[in-house]
Amino acid sequence: MNPSVFDAHVDTLLKLPDAESFLYGNEITQVDQPRAKRAGVTQLLTAVCTESTKNRMTAFHYGISLYKELVEKSSIELLLLLEGCQPLMEIENREEIIELLSFASLTWNGENSLGAGIDASAGLTEAGKNLALQLHDAGVILDVSHLCDKSRTDLLSLGIRTVATHCNCRSILNVPRNLPDDDIREIANSGGVVGVTFVPDFLGKDATIETIADHLEHIAEITDIANVGMGSDFDGTKYLPAGVRDCSIWPEIFELLDKRGWDQKSVEAVAGDNWRRITMEN
Repeated sequence: MNPSVFDAHVDTLLKLPDAESFLYGNEITQVDQPRAKRAGVTQLLTAVCTESTKNRMTAFHYGISLYKELVEKSSIELLLLLEGCQPLMEIENREEIIELLSFASLTWNGENSLGAGIDASAGLTEAGKNLALQLHDAGVILDVSHLCDKSRTDLLSLGIRTVATHCNCRSILNVPRNLPDDDIREIANSGGVVGVTFVPDFLGKDATIETIADHLEHIAEITDIANVGMGSDFDGTKYLPAGVRDCSIWPEIFELLDKRGWDQKSVEAVAGDNWRRITMEN
C-alpha cells in the first residue's frame, strides 16, 4: 500500500489561471487535484512566492485569494506558506494574513527588509528577528530554505522550531541552496523536518529518483527518520530529475525506498507523517 503524501512545497498557486484548473486538471502545472489524488497526495503546502515577480503585491493578493477559494473547494488539504515575508511589512491586515499561514520564509533569494536570501550575504535585521518571533508565537513554522548562511544562522539562534521545506544536503552537492550537516542537525534538534526537493540543481549531476533517495537517507543517517520529509518544489522548477514527469511520480519513489530496504513505518514517516506531526504540534 502506498503511503499518503504530505508534499511540503509546491509553487502551483501562482501558476494557476483559476481554481477550476486545479480542481479538474490542466496541462499547465505539474500538480493538480486529479493527478495528486491518484498518486496518494492528501496534503499540499502551497507557496505564495511574490518577491520574484514584477507586480509583487498584485501576485500576493491573487495567491491569497486563490488559496482561500481552493481551501473551500479542494478535497486535498491545502496549507499556506508565504515565501518571502516582505508583503507582510506593507499591508494593514497583517494579523489576518498571519492567521492563514502554516509556514513562512522570511526571504526569497534576494535581500529584503527582514534578511538575506541565498543571493546575498547579510544576516537577519531586527525587523526580521521580531517578525520571526511574532510568527512563531502565532503558531507559524519558520522555513530556512531560501536564507543565506548568515541569515539562517541568525534564525536558528533564536531557539524556535525551524524547518526546511525544500532543501537538500550540501555534503552531497555543495551549492548555497543546500544545507550543511550541522544546520540539518540544528533543525532536527529544534523539532523540525527537512524536506528533500526534486530540483536537479540541488540534487546533483544526472539526478534521478535514486538521487532523491540518497539525500533522504543522508538526512536520516545524521539525524533521525523523524526529521526527514518531502518538499518537491513542483511548479517551482522547469526541469525535473530524469524519469520524473509531475506529481504522479510518488508511488515510484516509495517503491524505490522499499527496494532499498526501508520498512513501511519509515516510508510513511517520510512521505507525510513527520510533516503532519509538527503541523499538529504547532
